[in-house]
Amino acid sequence: MSLRRAQSLPSSNRGAAMLAALCFALVLAIALSSYITMCYRSLQMSTRNANNGHSVELAETGMEEALWALHNNDWSGWTILGKTASKVVSGFTFDSNTTGFATLSIANYDGTTGTRTVTVTGTVTTLSDGTTQSRTLTSTSSQAPLFINAIAGTTGKVKFQSAGTVDSYDSSINVDPNVGQTPGYLAVVASGSTSTSSSTVQMTNVKIKGYVSTLSTGPSYSTSATLYGPASPASPKIDTSRTTTSPYQPLFDEVSPTAPNPLPSGTATIGTAGATTATYYYGTDIDLSGSQILTVDGPVVIVLTGNLYINYTVGTTAKIRVTTNGSLEIHFAGDMALNGGGIQNDTKLPKKVSLFAKADNIYDTLGMATNTAFYGVIYTPNNSLTISNSQTIYGAIVAKSVTFTTSPVFHYDLSLRNEVFAGVDTPFAVSNWRETTNP
Repeated sequence: MSLRRAQSLPSSNRGAAMLAALCFALVLAIALSSYITMCYRSLQMSTRNANNGHSVELAETGMEEALWALHNNDWSGWTILGKTASKVVSGFTFDSNTTGFATLSIANYDGTTGTRTVTVTGTVTTLSDGTTQSRTLTSTSSQAPLFINAIAGTTGKVKFQSAGTVDSYDSSINVDPNVGQTPGYLAVVASGSTSTSSSTVQMTNVKIKGYVSTLSTGPSYSTSATLYGPASPASPKIDTSRTTTSPYQPLFDEVSPTAPNPLPSGTATIGTAGATTATYYYGTDIDLSGSQILTVDGPVVIVLTGNLYINYTVGTTAKIRVTTNGSLEIHFAGDMALNGGGIQNDTKLPKKVSLFAKADNIYDTLGMATNTAFYGVIYTPNNSLTISNSQTIYGAIVAKSVTFTTSPVFHYDLSLRNEVFAGVDTPFAVSNWRETTNP
C-alpha cells in the first residue's frame, strides 16, 4: 500500500481564506455593535418615556395635594410666604433605580387678591446616570359652581302647569334685568328624572329662552309653548336644537354651621350693618304672621331645627326684609311655606339670599306662594318644591322636583355661575390646564 502525502494549500489560498474570515468577523462585529447600540438606544427611549410618564404622574399627584389643601383650608406642612404657599412632596421610588418628587406652589392661596394659580412640577431622577426629567402643570383653581341651571329637578320633574316665561340676565351688569340689558337666552331648565311614563319637563304655554335638558324622555309642550334662542326660526315654536339629553346638576353636601346666638321671635332686627363677617343665629322656627317683620340689617346666617314659615291670611303683611346692608343664609330642617309678604331683598342681588334644606329634612314638599318678587336661590335637592302664585323670581332653584301651578316670570341670574355659597361643601376644581415639558 502506498501512502500519499497531504498537500498544503498554497500560501495565496491561505491568505484569501484568512481575509474572508476577517471580513466575516468584521461584518459580524459591525452587526453586533449596531444591534447593541440599537438595544441601548431603545432602552434609553423606553426609560425616558417611562420617566416622562412618572413625571406627569407626580405632577398630577401634586395637583391633587394642592386641591386637598385648598378644599380643607389646611396648610400644615406648607411654607407660606406672602400670598404664596409652597411645598415639596418627596419619597417616590420607581423601577430602574429611579426616584422622584413634586414641587407645589399656589399663588394667592387664600383667594383674597385674585385668582388662585396652582403650579406643580414633577421631577424624576435616574440614579445610575444622574439624568433628570420633569413636567410642569399649571392651572387656575376655584370652587365649583352650584347654580349652573335656572331650574333643576335633581331626580324629579319640572312642571309648568299653566304658563310663564323663563329667560336670563346678569346681575353683575345691572341688578335690574330690565335696565341696561336685554333678557338673554342662556337659561337651562333641567330634569334628572329617569321616568319614561311621561315627559320630565312639562311645558304648558311657557316661553323658555334657553335650553331644556332631560335625562330620559324629552319635554312635552302645548301648542302655545316656545323654546328658542336668538337665531331660532319662527316655526316650529320648539327649537329642537336647544333640547339635550345630558342634564347636569352638581350636588354637594349641605354644611350646617354652628350658631351661638338665639334667634328672636316676632318683629325684630338682626345682624350688624357694615360687618364683614356674618352673625350666626339658631332657633327652632321662623314663624311670622300678621304684620310681623324680621329685618336683616347685615350679613346673617340662621340655622333652624324646625320650620321656615311666613303665614298667609287676608291682610297679612308678615315678611323677612333684607336691607341693602344685609345678606341672608337660612338652613332649615323642617317645612318651608313662604307666603304673606315673602322675602323682600332690597339688594336685588340673588346671591344675597340663599335657602338650604338640611340633608335630614323629612318634608317631601316645600312651598312658596307670595306676590313679592323673590331675589335669591333655593337649594333643596331632596325635597320637592311647589310655587303656587304667579311669582317673579330672580335667581335659581335646585329641588328634587319643581312645580309651577300658575304663571311664573323666571329670570335666571348668569352671575350665579361664578358664585360660591358657604352653605354647601363645594370642592375646588381646576381650569385652564397647561402642561409644559421641561428640558
